[in-house]
This record gives sequence, structure tokens and C-alpha cells, in this order.
Amino acid sequence: MKKVCSENHCKVLASGMLRQTCNDYCAANGRTCLWAAEETGDTCGVKVPLRCDETYWLTRDLLCECSHHPVASHGNTPDALADPADLHLVWADEFDGDAVDESKWNLHEGGGGFGNWELQYYTSRNAHVENGILHITAKCDSFGGQAFTSAKLETKNKGDWGPGHRVDVRARVPSGRGTWPAIWMLSTAQTYGNWPRSGEIDIMESVGCTANKIYGTVHTEAYNHMKHTEKYNTVVTPVDAWHTYSIVWTEKRIAWYLDGQLFHSFSPDSFEFQKWPYDHEFYLILNVAVGGSWGGYCLNGRAPSCEAAEEFGHPQIMEVDYARVYAL
Repeated sequence: MKKVCSENHCKVLASGMLRQTCNDYCAANGRTCLWAAEETGDTCGVKVPLRCDETYWLTRDLLCECSHHPVASHGNTPDALADPADLHLVWADEFDGDAVDESKWNLHEGGGGFGNWELQYYTSRNAHVENGILHITAKCDSFGGQAFTSAKLETKNKGDWGPGHRVDVRARVPSGRGTWPAIWMLSTAQTYGNWPRSGEIDIMESVGCTANKIYGTVHTEAYNHMKHTEKYNTVVTPVDAWHTYSIVWTEKRIAWYLDGQLFHSFSPDSFEFQKWPYDHEFYLILNVAVGGSWGGYCLNGRAPSCEAAEEFGHPQIMEVDYARVYAL
């Protein structure tokens, strides 16, 4: 460590990082990486924001921010998830019926880009249940002034939960370029104001432009992508295979798990709402976006092709086996 870059000593200028990542640095100190960047001039200044698993050319120094608490030794953040049989199931959808259960889900209708220049129009007809599996289909389909249709399901005011809960969703998601599938949560009452003040929890996001990588992220007023301060980590895995995506949400920590194994943990150094708006209820969202500022970043400003097999030459389908919420 060359220099401490934050009052809580969690953000540092790390040396000897040739071909190493901030994931490596934090893990060597028993922590989880929350943020990374290439530094400038042996200072705490940011030259290029990085992912926690990313190196930067032949640099020997990186700015790394690690979790405040050790990952393995802190009782609220075990490396592996507990058996859910020991928990109280408070809400679930096993998708065993013949249609989306609208007593549990709202089916969003509409388009407009959603602040990210997304290209899809959400319709209820793009979501259906078959053989115990929810299918959310994004496809080339001119509707509502957009060239693509998809579906978004939300539990708002039908399933809302706060700290003291665990969320498990078993799913497999599309990987075509231009896809942006997500399992995420937003504030039900927007307690602290509009996004990002009331918070966002991304249990799982992936984009077809970044092959076989899933992201777990929080956005708050202090930590969000507009400021390049969002707190996230990634895991490389085949996104079109079945996985169980989970968060464990306590009063002072959110931990992310892939197939029961910890890969990210967020606990700020203080708990004013700008850093921690996670003291109230959120609702669950399942959707597949098309294109947009992140989902289509590798397409150089064009829409996904409706002929190319690696893009939208065929429908892009997110499948969900179940969604379950447990009280801790």
C-alpha cells in the first residue's frame, strides 16, 4: 500500500499490481473489492474507472476500495449461503400455473427509453408461463413506436421487503449482443426521493456486449454510475446456464451470492441515506432490456441486428424457475 485515500482506510493506492486486479488485492486482505480505478500521478486521483476484476495495461499501481469488514470472519457475511430450510419463506412464485400470477406481479406496459436510451416496448404478451418456467421474451417486433418488444414484471405493492430478508431467483438469461437482462429491486415508496436517492439493488445484471459476466451492484446518491462511484463486483460464468442469484440483506450489509457462493458485499462506513438508503421496503423486478447506454454499448450506436444470429436473429429469452423471499 502506497497511500491511504479515504478516512476509513478502505480505499488505498496499491502498488505491485502488475497483471493483478483489485479483486486480488482485497482478497489478499480478507476483504471484497467494492470499487477500482487506474490512478494518476501516484495520487488518489482517478485516471480511468475499472471493474474490480480488471487490469489496466502494464500499470503497477491501482486504486482499490475494499469492504470495511473481512468477508469470511464477519458473521453476517458467510462465504456460503445457509440452508433455506432453516429460514421462514414469506413470499414465492414457483411459476406452476398456466399464466403469470397477477396477484403477485404487475406487468409493465410502455416504452420511452427508461433513462438509458433503451429500445424495447414492454408488453404483457411478451411474458408467459410454460412447464413451470416463466419466459420473458425480447424480440424484433415493431410496437408502440419501438422496434423491439420485451416484458418487465414487478412485485410493487404486491411483494415488498426491507432489511432482514434473503431473495433467491433461479434463472438463465440470454446472451445475444444488445441484450440487458436483470433481476433487481427498487424502493417502493421512494422514501428519500427519486433515483438514485432512494436506492437500487441489482441482484444480477448482464449485457450481451460483455460475454459471460454477471454484475451485482448498488446505486445510491453517493454511489452511482453517473458519478462512476457505483459499488459492484462481477463473476465470470455462462449466463445462459441455470444459476441461483441471491442477496442477503441485513440492517447494515447486503451480500450477493451466485449458486450459494459469496461474490460481493456492500457495507458503507456510515449509514446516512446518501450512502445507505436500504432501511425501507423495496420490490422485485425481472426484465430484459434491449440496447441502451450499457446494453448496446458494443454496437457503436446502432440497434441490434434482426438477422445476425449473435444478436436478435432469434428471440432472446430469460427463463425463471422460481423467485423466493425468506425472513432471516
